[in-house]
Amino acid sequence: MFPTLSHLVNYLFGTDFSWPIPTFGFFVGLSFVLSYLTFRSEFARKEQIGDIHAFPEPMKSRVNRTWLIILGYGITGFLLGFKGTALFVNATAFFNRPFSWIFSGEGHLSGGLILSSLCMVYIFLTYRRSERRIAQDEVQMVRPRELMPTLVLWAAITGFIGAKLLNIFEDYGLYQSHSIWDMLRFSGLTFWGGLLFGAASYLYIGMRKGIHWRHLADIGSLGMLVAYGVGRMGCHLSGDGDWGIVNTVDKPFSWLPNWMWSFDFPHNVIHQGVYIPGCAETYCYVLPEGVFPTSLYESTAILLIFVILWMIRDKIKLPGLLFTIYLFVVGTERFLIEFIRVNYKFDVFGFPLSEAQLISLGILLLAVFMVVYLYINRHNKLTKSKIQL
Repeated sequence: MFPTLSHLVNYLFGTDFSWPIPTFGFFVGLSFVLSYLTFRSEFARKEQIGDIHAFPEPMKSRVNRTWLIILGYGITGFLLGFKGTALFVNATAFFNRPFSWIFSGEGHLSGGLILSSLCMVYIFLTYRRSERRIAQDEVQMVRPRELMPTLVLWAAITGFIGAKLLNIFEDYGLYQSHSIWDMLRFSGLTFWGGLLFGAASYLYIGMRKGIHWRHLADIGSLGMLVAYGVGRMGCHLSGDGDWGIVNTVDKPFSWLPNWMWSFDFPHNVIHQGVYIPGCAETYCYVLPEGVFPTSLYESTAILLIFVILWMIRDKIKLPGLLFTIYLFVVGTERFLIEFIRVNYKFDVFGFPLSEAQLISLGILLLAVFMVVYLYINRHNKLTKSKIQL
């Protein structure tokens, strides 16, 4: 596996250098960037075809919101600089205890202040250009894509909170003997918690600005797919523990590479398994038995579906339909993959189901509801138009 980005680059290109950037962290950052670009592109497309429109906003309210956004990005920049600079200065401390280090008070104060200042200046100049020559008592028309800084900031904050809360609920037995501060320091973030809380804040902000929830949901579907797929690839390449159960089944196709069917995740980032004899690196553990590389399966499936939906998105005319497809895809994929993943199972009427499967069932029920809702809504509109004719 490739615990740092240099491990991956050295493997691909035969180089030999050390660059202490965690592979998982790099792919998480890449997923945010690609998701942001996808969201922005979809906002622009929806605006161009007339599904969403610019909305009026008093200049005074916009200025107040701008300062809150600047402050939020300043805090975010400080945290990234505080930890990121410390990572480069003393990478060993991070590699020895990555998760506890992230939630500790260790960091580089100067790096945090510098990046915080740069983020605040960038956001200030970006908004300053659009607010120039407009008086405080005037009303400005705001294009929906200009909401992106606000949406990203709040989705990230609420998403992190949700991911942590759901993880505490999922592993309550592990956490109940610890204080609140210990809970924050221990590792563990749940995908569904981040998705649900982040999506809720995204919809709330967008609907407050007069954008219909169905258009917001459609816009968010592709962005969430690409973020999920790229993030899962980071899980696989780093070997962060999101693998499956031991695979003792014979490989179904001779042409299929062994690592795609059963993999032992050597040099995984969480030091899981048995020691590799003669290894002198930081990451020297390998699983004793091959397991299903479920994170690879998830990433491949999700990114493939993203590409297909991206290519046909202009042909999907009914608002809310793209979101419905997204619900079916994510709900079905996660429910099925959980059967071969390592996860705690609950006894649900005699069936062993994981927390992710229970949420997936809820997502699938929501998808069914959306199908019925869209059909009835479209039928009513057609009936009304016929009566008017």
